[in-house]
Amino acid sequence: MKRKLVFLSILVLSLLMLSFFVSLVWNQVSAQPIQPITSPNIIPQIVVRPPVEPPKWLVDFSSYEDPMNPAKKIRVITVVDPESKRIVVYHEDLATGQVKLLSSRNIQNDLLLDQFNAVSPTPSEIEKDLRRFKNQN
Repeated sequence: MKRKLVFLSILVLSLLMLSFFVSLVWNQVSAQPIQPITSPNIIPQIVVRPPVEPPKWLVDFSSYEDPMNPAKKIRVITVVDPESKRIVVYHEDLATGQVKLLSSRNIQNDLLLDQFNAVSPTPSEIEKDLRRFKNQN
């Protein structure tokens, strides 16, 4: 049970980081203006592209062997809805194709936590050390 909890915690954190990086890259790519090609024989034209909507949901697939039965291959399907701040995790048995809902939760309040289940140095300890270092200099 503890192993599953650790696995799910790592999975949730990985997905949150993945969604952050996807949105970061998406914002950088969509913010770059299109540069027209200029040549003496070509009249420059302004190219207007309609805004592209970012994906509504993020989906991740990862596979692993069942720790209790190494011959059993399982795919973890994770769906994150950034709008509603929800995450849903499914297990798919790759041999049978059976999909089972494993977990579903609203992560809105999770995102408000500065730290939870953190090991030393925790974010607050680092912040305290940085303040002390700045005051010394």
